[in-house]
Amino acid sequence: MDSVWTEEEIRDLSERFHIAPECKLHEDAEDYHFPRKRFLDCGYAPPGGYVKDFGVVVREGRLHLFHIDGRPGEVCWITGNEISFGHASTSDFCRWIRHPMPLAVGTRSWESEHVWAPFVYKRDGLYCMFYMGSGCGETFISYATSSDLETWERWESGPIQCAVGRDPFVWSHDGRNMLLYTGHGGARVAACVSDDMVEWEPIPDLISIPGGAAAESSSLHPLDDGFVLWFNDYGPDLSRFRAAYAISENPLQFSADAIRAFRFETDTPGATPSPEVRVSAPVPLSIELIARGERTWFVCYFRWHIDRGRLFFGELDWSCEPATIREINTQAHLNSILAKTDWDRT
Repeated sequence: MDSVWTEEEIRDLSERFHIAPECKLHEDAEDYHFPRKRFLDCGYAPPGGYVKDFGVVVREGRLHLFHIDGRPGEVCWITGNEISFGHASTSDFCRWIRHPMPLAVGTRSWESEHVWAPFVYKRDGLYCMFYMGSGCGETFISYATSSDLETWERWESGPIQCAVGRDPFVWSHDGRNMLLYTGHGGARVAACVSDDMVEWEPIPDLISIPGGAAAESSSLHPLDDGFVLWFNDYGPDLSRFRAAYAISENPLQFSADAIRAFRFETDTPGATPSPEVRVSAPVPLSIELIARGERTWFVCYFRWHIDRGRLFFGELDWSCEPATIREINTQAHLNSILAKTDWDRT
């Protein structure tokens, strides 16, 4: 597929999303809203920024990405860094358009310095973007709502007082809204539930990992006759950083003894280690499910690649032991995965 946008595509997408082409910082810069390149093999990232913890949602044939946007080479807690989210979308997983910024730091003290880890959850026809806010020594999780993924309104009664942590993931369980997040004080996936998205109550941790520092970017999904919980965890010195998963018949309880590390395969390893994650080999971070097939799932994640964190797509193969994520770097591989899953671009 041609990586250059046609004039008709630019016109249609400009009208649909109210974005203008030829938006550049200088004559030699890439078009901000319509970058004229394919990102499949090199990973997607905004110009001058990076992709970190993120959420994706499909709407009207497009995959929408909401992500932490920050400056390469600076850690997340530096003042002025990671203060807003990026928004981009694609219909072919190769070419991306960039949308206006959806959310940034706010005036409330607990979200006045940083906003992290957006996750989009659709409920009763409304999109809810859960995120972590940080400021004045506090960290809480709250959410904003939108009907079109473009204009967002913060929940005025936020934050969720019992959700002290980061990296939210939300799903519906037994008719209730369940929020999973990285709990403070060890490597644990904490959780709380709500019937109305207003009143929230904590429930016991889903998993606790002895000797770990954190269990980040958790995600929970049905698998065969049970459930799979995946996350990134690491030891106190970051030397044990990995993408891992556990399987259980009970979605509310997972054993640390059941944890397995994903096998990860990529042809584009990246030559420079991340300033925040000291690893000797590429690691997929913040894995999110896009579509599922019988034993093959279509996923995305970010990882450090050459100069910054970039978003990549992968094939998650459950027929292997351990389960294997193979990075998708070619159109042929992408086409084969789309044919095996329930992705629908119509």
